[in-house]
Amino acid sequence: MQQDVINSEQVHTYRPMFLSILCVLGFIGSIISIAQNAIGVAKADVEVAQIQSGNSKTQLKNIFAGSNSSSAEPLVIGNLTADNFQKFSIGGIVSALLCLIGVVMMWMLKKSGFYSFTLGTFFNIITHFLLFGENIGAMGLSLIAAILGLVLVILFSRYLNYMD
Repeated sequence: MQQDVINSEQVHTYRPMFLSILCVLGFIGSIISIAQNAIGVAKADVEVAQIQSGNSKTQLKNIFAGSNSSSAEPLVIGNLTADNFQKFSIGGIVSALLCLIGVVMMWMLKKSGFYSFTLGTFFNIITHFLLFGENIGAMGLSLIAAILGLVLVILFSRYLNYMD
């Protein structure tokens, strides 16, 4: 009889609702980032040509073009080349994979997932600065991803005490 009581004893871990929401958002963001960077690897030439011609979806031409520049001349932003863009996209895939692994581990309440997520976030920022230097304009959408990643790192850090 006493053996039945011992076997029925289970330890239930508690995951706060906001941590669950953060994990789902991080999972979705990582999947989107992997897909977006895979397209960047495949179409690096086209993406760089669109950015330099001013026909891209970003507003880089409006930000960095002078008031007297004509729309026919290509816009040169730092060392934004197809080769660097492709390397940056590969770095973005690695970064997103680290973040995805971290989010899945944090979902399972593993503290090492936080460190993986943090490493992935900073890997994205470091890759940008190694390839493009301090040119924030070349960062584009990656700047938004970096800021959101840093915000998520701060929010995840508040829940480290719930993780093993």
